[in-house]
Amino acid sequence: MTASVIDTDTHYWEPVQAWSEYIEPAYRDRAPAFHDVDGRLLMQVGESVYPSMPNHPGLGKVYGAEETLHEQTKFDKRVSTDAELRLREMDETGAKVHVIYPTLGMVGFNAVQDPALAAALARAYNRWCAAFAGLDPRRLKPVMLLPTNHPAEAVEEMRYAREQLGLDIAFANPTPPNEEPWCRPAYDRMWSAMEDLDVTLTWHESAVGAGPTSVGIHRYWGEGGMVYLCAHTVEPQLATMDMILGGVFHRHPRLRVGMLEAHVSWIPGWLQLLDYKAAQGLVVRGGPLELTPSDYFRRQAFVACFADDVGLAETVAYLGAEHGNVVFSSDWPHKSLDDVDSSAACLRGRDDLSDEVKTQILETNAVRWLNV
Repeated sequence: MTASVIDTDTHYWEPVQAWSEYIEPAYRDRAPAFHDVDGRLLMQVGESVYPSMPNHPGLGKVYGAEETLHEQTKFDKRVSTDAELRLREMDETGAKVHVIYPTLGMVGFNAVQDPALAAALARAYNRWCAAFAGLDPRRLKPVMLLPTNHPAEAVEEMRYAREQLGLDIAFANPTPPNEEPWCRPAYDRMWSAMEDLDVTLTWHESAVGAGPTSVGIHRYWGEGGMVYLCAHTVEPQLATMDMILGGVFHRHPRLRVGMLEAHVSWIPGWLQLLDYKAAQGLVVRGGPLELTPSDYFRRQAFVACFADDVGLAETVAYLGAEHGNVVFSSDWPHKSLDDVDSSAACLRGRDDLSDEVKTQILETNAVRWLNV
């Protein structure tokens, strides 16, 4: 099969040992570790334990006993963490590039309060990623982990990951750390560094790793579906508002920001509302904007769609296909847990998109937004 798909959101099921093996020796005894709590497999990250929801079954389904793991998941997780096997899988499915997100690495790392530990954990993960991608760094594109709740350390790690490890896509949870908005001045050093180093920022939430400040985490405690929607769709909406009305896109016009695993149907209505309120004279942090909120989004943001996303055609039409803001995401191999067809073939089978738009989503738009 000809490799023609740029898949902007795939994952590893990375081993928890990645941190203890790649972390600086002084921090090895504080590396993330699993604990069995009342029959649930939980992970210690810094000062906290995840998943934090008391009724969550834990991580045993994908990190349990090896002799039962593959039967439970209907997928051999080693394919995701063996570069040679992964490249073979990519060839079979027509994937030219995999942008690769963590599983465990999405859980709680922007809540580590000790800045030195937070930086050490990020560097260990990034070293592991670079080693994994070494077989074919053109096709295997891991995202870097940054200690975003410590902006000075985040900038230092970003520079190291970009210049020493060759990583050029950063990942963060859209929920800002410590209940402080992303538009606060202390974060400007991060946005400037991303512009200078040509690093793309991507938001990707994890319901499993949702922290205490995530929207709805207390109100819908125990309601997994509602927590998912709050974390994966409401938080990206708030981050979009934050970056635009907070003046971040205005102050940093070369910054590129993506929304991963956030769905797409909310985008037209949300941007129309932001445009409407801005036109009414809504007070904007940092002063007046030169563009409409929707035009800032068109200029600097992209969103990954699932193959079966509702509202996809309407979102492409609203943003304008010529702007290329929509890219493709399979969520491989996480979707294998639910037997959901998230393949490129599924997207190609849609009858509400033209062949030209499908090609843009599956490949050419990602070239614009990501360093691939």
